[in-house]
Amino acid sequence: MSGCPIGIDIPGFVRNLRDGNLNEAYQVIKQSNPFPAICGRICSAQCEGACILKDKDGAIAIRALERFTADFGKTKTIKNKPLDKSSKKVAIIGSGPTGLSAAFVLTKKGYAVTVFESFDRAGGVLRYGVPEFRIPKKILDGEINDIKALDVKFEMNCLVGKTVTLEELLNQQGFAAVLLATGAAVPRFLDIPGVNLGGVYYGEEFLMRVNLMKSGIFSRYIPNFVIGSKILVVGSGNTALDCARSAVRLGREVKLIFKATEEDMRVRPSEREYAKEEGIKFEPMSRPVEIIAGEDNFVKAVKCVRMDYAELDKKGNWTLDEVPGSEFEIEADTLIIAIGHKPNALLAKMSPALDVGEDGTIEVDEDGLTSIDRVYAAGNVVSNARQVIDAIASGMVVAESMAERI
Repeated sequence: MSGCPIGIDIPGFVRNLRDGNLNEAYQVIKQSNPFPAICGRICSAQCEGACILKDKDGAIAIRALERFTADFGKTKTIKNKPLDKSSKKVAIIGSGPTGLSAAFVLTKKGYAVTVFESFDRAGGVLRYGVPEFRIPKKILDGEINDIKALDVKFEMNCLVGKTVTLEELLNQQGFAAVLLATGAAVPRFLDIPGVNLGGVYYGEEFLMRVNLMKSGIFSRYIPNFVIGSKILVVGSGNTALDCARSAVRLGREVKLIFKATEEDMRVRPSEREYAKEEGIKFEPMSRPVEIIAGEDNFVKAVKCVRMDYAELDKKGNWTLDEVPGSEFEIEADTLIIAIGHKPNALLAKMSPALDVGEDGTIEVDEDGLTSIDRVYAAGNVVSNARQVIDAIASGMVVAESMAERI
């Protein structure tokens, strides 16, 4: 069996489980994957799609087995050998899945790694962009503590580009190289009338607010989080579905609207079915065209149109077009827009020598090296909005390249 982007020895893992060697199975995973408890919960399970049994008896449930092993097979935290005082220093910007996985690789190769994070807690999208019901904070903290046990240092509340520059890290603080792993957490905007009304949120913003609701930070710095009783979520990916399922857990009535069919949603079929079981109503093959305001300038309703197949494009994909006269309204007092995201442009603005593409992604060579010498980039800041497992794999691959070149 193949298909795992981070190269887990899946046959060896399954063999140990079959023989009842739970801790040995955990050690097999942990050699290649710094986040087995996280991947066991939210991985897209590409290995299951490559399983030779999927068309016969059904694919082996690797993701579920990985979760079980991570939850019950760990007996102790694996610590790193003490670093040599002459170890080269590497700075990693961003403590999301890419940055942490790169730290995992580099520190095991003997580099002194420091992770710089603009927030006060490590985790990036895993902490602030994934709901608690998918990744409990206790699980996330446990995985991050394993990274810290490898002697990785963390500098929190440090916004690279403002607090410190890339030039200062390389030329004044003695870092041999820098890895940019800042992700793609800036939402893509929806350009329709009414997007500036009260009660309109973007997916990343909504999930962050929900994740902060139980913390002291939320009450001190984000006191107003007004959401109505009827919520409409726009989008068909994991972020949209996470927003919808989070809203249901807040006791709201939720509908999900998207242009594609249900079968074309960019989520695992099981996640889609969970949403339906939780009471979320689907409005496929539709899109919003206007947000209607109430007397208080908050969302009152959303005007939508039906979509239908138009013609095949050059790549063999169907294009969609609006159905004339198909307008309809959905009553809603809160709208959550989750139609994609892109990298934050701040770092590129602060570092004019950094080559950036039209979509905001940082341009790199085959080894992850940017246009600035000794500065690398990996993850969604390069590839833009891939799956978590791909972000982890990217961080590990680029870290291997860095270890060969610095």
